[in-house]
Amino acid sequence: MIKPRLRLGAAAVIWMATVAVAQAGQPLPATPQLIEKGKQVFQLQCAPCHGAAGQGDGPAAYLLYPKPRNFVKAQYRLVSTWEQVPTDEDLFGVISRGMPGSAMPSWPGLSEEVRWGLVHYIKTLADHPLEYGAPTPPPADGGPGTGVIEVPPEPPYDEAAQQHAAELFTQGCAGCHGATGKGDGQTKQIDSDGFPTKPRDLSRGIYKGNPSPQDVYRRIVAGLPGTPMPMSDWAPGADAWALTHYVLAMSSPRQRQRNEMLKFGIEAARVKALPSHPDDGEWRLANPVNLHLMPLWWRDDRTEEVTVRALHDGKELAVLLEWHDETYDHTAIRTQDFRDAAAVQFALTPEPPFFGMGSLGQLVNIWMWKSERQADQVAFQDLETVYPNIGIDSYPNLLKSPLEQPMRHALTLESDPTFVTGWGAGNIVSDPTRKNAAEDLQAQGQGTLKAHPRFDQEVVAEGVYQSNSYHVVFRRTFKPKGKEGVVLKPGGMVPVGFALWNGSQGDRNGKKSVTIWQELKLAP
Repeated sequence: MIKPRLRLGAAAVIWMATVAVAQAGQPLPATPQLIEKGKQVFQLQCAPCHGAAGQGDGPAAYLLYPKPRNFVKAQYRLVSTWEQVPTDEDLFGVISRGMPGSAMPSWPGLSEEVRWGLVHYIKTLADHPLEYGAPTPPPADGGPGTGVIEVPPEPPYDEAAQQHAAELFTQGCAGCHGATGKGDGQTKQIDSDGFPTKPRDLSRGIYKGNPSPQDVYRRIVAGLPGTPMPMSDWAPGADAWALTHYVLAMSSPRQRQRNEMLKFGIEAARVKALPSHPDDGEWRLANPVNLHLMPLWWRDDRTEEVTVRALHDGKELAVLLEWHDETYDHTAIRTQDFRDAAAVQFALTPEPPFFGMGSLGQLVNIWMWKSERQADQVAFQDLETVYPNIGIDSYPNLLKSPLEQPMRHALTLESDPTFVTGWGAGNIVSDPTRKNAAEDLQAQGQGTLKAHPRFDQEVVAEGVYQSNSYHVVFRRTFKPKGKEGVVLKPGGMVPVGFALWNGSQGDRNGKKSVTIWQELKLAP
């Protein structure tokens, strides 16, 4: 009998790679030069959320939930010491891996040296020293020890240990996390900053910290400072290990892996003829890459992944996005309605700026597709599309001017743009004659988004919705007309990011799900 060969699945490989990134290398000691390097990167990449002084009040903070960490107060969630103070390794791990369940992304594109520089610079912002004692075990009569929490050898997790863990969970965890760990116990909770919070749904596998057994053990023992998750009353050792196994069994490794924000290379293969439709057969020549998405305003019920494919013919680039969406939201006329949308973001320099729409003086080029613009290609939607029997007050021109505009069915292709102000002013969003669902945009930080001039609108996009999924293709020539567009070339590489909006969940403007920067490589 031939024994089957054991193979590690992609999820296991990626999970191990993530752990390696978070724990890679030896700690670098603090030096003035390293701290200064960390400060420079902080101002470019971290200040938009955390604020220039690290008080959690950056210009993007209002878009984020949970709120960015206030480094001055220095109350950290992920700690591995009895004093509930993070070690340098704790901070390095959060910077490297990010915090799933929040808007804190991973930063695998930063070198280890830069990440250590950030660790040491962030510590200088605290209004009190981050100190903990030498390691000592807990006393025999209970209570915490000091220093780094030592993880004892892992005992067997047999049927008796599982039954004991279930009893411990019911006694100490179910009141908040619910009897089955779905976060449906005591749901009305407030964190130390006064913001509402809710217990983690353990069945989804969304762990803010590393989901390795040793890290979960430490969080069970040390709690999460600043949240209702307390330091454990149980003696560390067999009880904590039993709970660790019990909690991890509520989700699968695949579920936990889906929440990791990783950096991939997306290769645009060269073909003779580019596909123009999402369902064209040529897309089989493009390697699909699944990217994990992060809602800036976190919610567990979200689009988790977007599949990206890219092709080029030496003169033009085509990018295909595919993602699951249970609802087809293709109008945004009523105040309670929001559209579905997708965007591709390009950095204009090899070293990308802040992934959230760039930063002052560092432009990004954004190609955006909107579902209602796609629906307009069939029939332009206006107020009367949603409210066909709407009442209108008409004030006729008694002078019988030839410029009088009829009020009923005013916005038609025969309308005079003079009387439709957005259209008349040249706003591409208001133009009912525009035969393209794409917009070519630029930004240099939050609140700076603007469209390229009409004559520079070269991006073309087409999307279809079928079987609860979107398929959207973007196309544009390598060399744009305007100077604000990304310049592409065969054999080149450009940083690229992606964003999705789910209208039925209230996404609009900065409320969206995003990826971190990826590398788009164009085949020679």
